[in-house]
Amino acid sequence: MIKHHQRLKPMYKLHLLNLVLFVIVISLAFFIYFSEDENTQLQSLTAINPDNIKSIKIEHNKNTITINRQSNNQWVITQPVLLAANNFRINSILNLVNAPAHAKYNLSEIALNKIGLEDPKTVIQFDDISIAFGVINTATSLRYIKVNNTVYTIEDVYFPLISSSFSTLVSLSLLPENSTVEKLILLNQTINKNNEGLWQSNINTSADNIIKTIQHWQHNQAFGVHKYMQRETLGNVFIYLTNQQQAINYIITDTEPWLILARPELGLEYHLTIESYEQLISPTYNDTLKPAP
Repeated sequence: MIKHHQRLKPMYKLHLLNLVLFVIVISLAFFIYFSEDENTQLQSLTAINPDNIKSIKIEHNKNTITINRQSNNQWVITQPVLLAANNFRINSILNLVNAPAHAKYNLSEIALNKIGLEDPKTVIQFDDISIAFGVINTATSLRYIKVNNTVYTIEDVYFPLISSSFSTLVSLSLLPENSTVEKLILLNQTINKNNEGLWQSNINTSADNIIKTIQHWQHNQAFGVHKYMQRETLGNVFIYLTNQQQAINYIITDTEPWLILARPELGLEYHLTIESYEQLISPTYNDTLKPAP
């Protein structure tokens, strides 16, 4: 494997960013759970049932992300790219509509220009309800938000996720849900079906090994998805799916300390454990068949 020590520092920063976002989401989940008991006297921002929300639109610093709920309750990002969303993180954001409000102000009671709500840089819309984000009150550490014609202050647990790159809202899966692999072009072999519909490889290996490789592609997940960073190309893999003419092309851009598979056309890169290299990219098997004498 090729070492890229000069890139380790920015790579660790990306890993740390993903860890921080994970902690934020977990903290958000705990906050929501315990707030049911601790904030029983606090008014919720709205009475909307999050399960009924069909669409989300996030506008942050003139960038727009749109996310739609499918009939199977899975979320899909439709802008800036069409891609499956990270359902856990989207469901965490949905809880904003029922967040406990610590204070409430009419527009006549507060100067919007002093709390970042005269021309807000971050607005999230749940169906027809818009929530604008202002600044943090330094005295209380609560964030000002505006819903319709009312200003509230809430715990600042939602803004970090909502204001992050769209990559943090992308599904960790490498392939679309319920997709069917038809062909794999990997570094060390090509896997497809023969005329009888049976799996085959151009290297001497068993059918069980081929199935293992296909299953890894269908079930392995990245531990983080980040904004694409251009690096040296170390190889390409192509995954052909049923009812999809164009193959998914993952570019291998790093193998130490972890595997990075990039999709520059989406502006994304997927970070996986280094063990995934031998499961996905160049599968090696302990029981590889020996050539016939």
